[in-house]
Amino acid sequence: MVKARKERRWARVATAVALCLPCSSFVIPLHAADVAQVKKDLSSLPPMRTQSQLTRAAQTPAQPAVRASTPGTVQRTSLPSMRTQSQYASTHKTVPTQTYPASRPASYAATQQTVAPEPKLENRTSNKAALKTNYDFFPPVKEYYKPEPAYANVRQQGASASPRATSGMSQGYFNGASTNDSREFLRSMVARALAYSPELRAASSEVLASDYMVDQVKGQRMPQVRLGVTSPLTTVGGDRQSSNNTHISDSSGTVSVNTPVIDWGRISHQVDNSLETAKAARYSKEYSREQLAYNTVSELMNMSRYQQSKQVAKNYVGRMKELVNMLSQITQADRGRESELVQAKAKLMSAQASLDNIEHQLSASKIKLVRLLGAEPVLPENLSWQDTIIPASVAIGSLDKNPMMLNLQSKVRAAESEAESIKSAALPQVNWVVSKSTAKDGNGNEAGWYTGLNVEWEAFSGGSQRAAQMTARAKANVAQQQYEVSYRDLEYQINYQVQVRDSSFLRADDYERLSGETDRVRQMFYQQWYHLGKRTLLDVLTAENDHFNNQLSAINNRYDGYISNVNVIASAAMMLTWMRIA
Repeated sequence: MVKARKERRWARVATAVALCLPCSSFVIPLHAADVAQVKKDLSSLPPMRTQSQLTRAAQTPAQPAVRASTPGTVQRTSLPSMRTQSQYASTHKTVPTQTYPASRPASYAATQQTVAPEPKLENRTSNKAALKTNYDFFPPVKEYYKPEPAYANVRQQGASASPRATSGMSQGYFNGASTNDSREFLRSMVARALAYSPELRAASSEVLASDYMVDQVKGQRMPQVRLGVTSPLTTVGGDRQSSNNTHISDSSGTVSVNTPVIDWGRISHQVDNSLETAKAARYSKEYSREQLAYNTVSELMNMSRYQQSKQVAKNYVGRMKELVNMLSQITQADRGRESELVQAKAKLMSAQASLDNIEHQLSASKIKLVRLLGAEPVLPENLSWQDTIIPASVAIGSLDKNPMMLNLQSKVRAAESEAESIKSAALPQVNWVVSKSTAKDGNGNEAGWYTGLNVEWEAFSGGSQRAAQMTARAKANVAQQQYEVSYRDLEYQINYQVQVRDSSFLRADDYERLSGETDRVRQMFYQQWYHLGKRTLLDVLTAENDHFNNQLSAINNRYDGYISNVNVIASAAMMLTWMRIA
């Protein structure tokens, strides 16, 4: 029984050895009884094939196998021939062809750690995520970002359906080389704001600091030379070995040269991290310039809006003063019409309050411009704000070039490089060390030059290195998620501002025509009240007030359209291109 148990044990060992023969470097001799047992045990195993046979089988479509077997017979499969290590090494090995799975149909999918398949043709025009590696326990990221087609269905196509909404404004593609006189004035104001802004100077300092950080990291590749001097004052205790290290005259110097030999890409990843950080700083500065240009242009438009509104309010106040003076003279002769005088004075006070409110808004706009420009701007006369209308498709198509989006992409790549650097730092670091010390031993002899390889490996850190690597990965995931948030926010903002722009221009045209009609109404009501007595003073005052409100509504809606159009340009980060400012 013991002998049979040993034979079975040897048979299992021989089976394992036979299975490992293709990758083994030696052959174990077997006894005849063991060989018979092995053949008996291996008769039911599937046939063994080499790597080249497996490759050819994968490339050749499988054919249905037809086996003719008789009942009661066991079909045996022959084993591959045994080869020595030299024969196996000289055999040509076919490298298996790497195949990629089909792209996932889901909208959200975790980024694969392997090489991703080449995207389809319809995906090449979309915006691809910068994140390369994303673990399953991190929130999934979207691989491609495309405009949402539903916006075009829900947005009212007012401007395209009615050309009157943008009279005097081009609806063609964005033209950044316009020579409009108003554009020249805006260009000079924006250039002045860019030169005055302390925020841009701070951003420039940030870019300069990030550039020096790149040089600092690149310097780690060079040999690190360290010099040191030791000046002993006294030695307490000890033996004879310290006899030459007890007085200041025994001062000695040391020099060491440490050169990285093998760092597994640690310094290279650190350089990549610093380069991406420097890119992020530049994109942040460019985004600040775009925002400053938008704030300057939009506030200049507000200033022009309030100036026009102020002129309309002054005319309304002047008209109310005329009616009050007229009724004051009438009431001196007819005391029964004092109620009309009271009504006129009330409307005059209301008109004066509207004028005061507009003057306040004008002063607030000038204060903002002084903060942006450093001086009070003076708008030229006959300044026209009618310019190019930028389509929503052009603005959304430029989101991948938005400095804010590029900044987030750089942050993603910087965090991934940081994670790779931490991973490389956990591996053994090999340095070439050259050192020399002039310190003397107990016999008064100096040590010679030393050169050799130094290997340092932090084999166990309590999981801190792994945690640091996952922290960097999480930062990359956060930046990629923020990229999608910013993309969707900008897409929404562009579509919303396009809707506001188109509807504002439509309403502006409506109110301009309405104000023309109310101007005729107020004149007719005045004539009917003053000459015919068929209208009351209340009808006249109401008509005057309606005409004033319609004029203000036309101005406000017109400038809302101008500012919304500029907002669309700013959301696409095309303000400086629109101004032809480098």
